[in-house]
Amino acid sequence: MYTYNATRGGAGELKGGAHMAARTFGQYVRESRLRAGYGLRRFAMTSGFKPSNLSNIEQGKLAPPQDPDRLAQIADALGLLVASQERQRLFDLAAKARNLALPADVEGYVRRHKAIPVLLRTAQARKLTDRQFRDLTDYINRSF
Repeated sequence: MYTYNATRGGAGELKGGAHMAARTFGQYVRESRLRAGYGLRRFAMTSGFKPSNLSNIEQGKLAPPQDPDRLAQIADALGLLVASQERQRLFDLAAKARNLALPADVEGYVRRHKAIPVLLRTAQARKLTDRQFRDLTDYINRSF
């Protein structure tokens, strides 16, 4: 289950997922790649990267891709299941690296569903707390 843990800066972090020590996209990919048993070159071939570009991403010298399909390709190559905390963290860290407001997978969903801004404005008007957002997330997970 996806739960959120608010942090001082307000951004929050996933609670209970693997690889929580990784603070950047590159660190996360490297840790996940090594856990999956991939060397740099083999993973680069599997995920469609040049080894030098993958190395630069892991070292934070090159920004991560933002295209949802490209990020999904990386997640699939790492064996990160759809809707898993680990996969969501990959998307979140990619967005964080570019200082984007929303991860690519969430942004696409928001664009497709016109009711999302209404939901968020309602939550804002009601001044929902982090706890209430967690409760709402839990409710959605239980009910749908």
